[in-house]
Amino acid sequence: MSKDDPLFSGRGAPALISSKEPALHLLRERYSESFAITKGSGDRVHLFLIKIRMWSLVWTFTSREMGSNADINSVLKYLESAPARNPQFMEKLDASVSKAKKRIEAKANEFSR
Repeated sequence: MSKDDPLFSGRGAPALISSKEPALHLLRERYSESFAITKGSGDRVHLFLIKIRMWSLVWTFTSREMGSNADINSVLKYLESAPARNPQFMEKLDASVSKAKKRIEAKANEFSR
């Protein structure tokens, strides 16, 4: 990623953060954290964890993983059905969320010194 990447420079696509969205609501219930989804470049859709006003990348969905075009709506549908349909993905997501939390905690500790 370059320093001029629109996703990280504030010029990227807006993020979907609403906890009224069923998929994000399920993630909030499962992990007791806030999440956002945003469209990246090409066919990438990014899932971020939001904690103490910091964002950490949890997962990047691509068309290869989705089996079709990766867009925000297809990722939301995938996330809604994954707990019942894909327990292996949920195990991987659990680990990714845990790592994202640790990255945020490490940065928060770094800045609080």
